[in-house]
Amino acid sequence: MIRTEVIANRAVEEDLLEEFAALNVFDQHTRIPGVHGVGTSGQRRGDHIWPEENVLFLFYGDRESGDRVVEAVRRIKERFPDEGVRLFQFKADVFEL
Repeated sequence: MIRTEVIANRAVEEDLLEEFAALNVFDQHTRIPGVHGVGTSGQRRGDHIWPEENVLFLFYGDRESGDRVVEAVRRIKERFPDEGVRLFQFKADVFEL
């Protein structure tokens, strides 16, 4: 099982959604809008001083599904090279409780 996290500027959220749909990576996911933080692209607070916000997508699936998420993000980075978009992948252990 692979966990893939995508943190992106909300300016490219709709474009990401389109790429995810085109590559069929929406089997199971979590979307968290209005994510605040500080990264290499600057601060995101959603206030009057730092008005931008991020969105966080979480995906769990097999390696093939994770690879499709990577490809979707790669396409977005090619189209919007100056927007903050980051992807992280981890091996995930899932426990049935």
